[in-house]
Amino acid sequence: MTKKRAFRLAAGIVLGTGVAALAQEVPTLDVGTLCQAEAKQSSTLAGPCMSDQKRAREDLVKQWAQFIPDDRTSCLQMVNTVPGMQSYVELLTCLEMKRDARALSKK
Repeated sequence: MTKKRAFRLAAGIVLGTGVAALAQEVPTLDVGTLCQAEAKQSSTLAGPCMSDQKRAREDLVKQWAQFIPDDRTSCLQMVNTVPGMQSYVELLTCLEMKRDARALSKK
């Protein structure tokens, strides 16, 4: 095992809720299940769901280091609450809301 892989494994220590407490990089979420569920509701939602998830993940990759670790942990817990319904859009929204609320409280 390489040092880099060992570090990632150590950084990805999983809590009882299945959330990486020390997430150092954007986690990989299973958004396929969510998008399939949306597609069952309406076939017009399948394409937008995947493109929205992809765009949100790209935004997370760019901004991940800017979010504080406690917020990353709590938002990861939130998106992992319902198995099979993970969402990069929800994760990004949660992180942005926490960041923005903190900024407002400082004003």
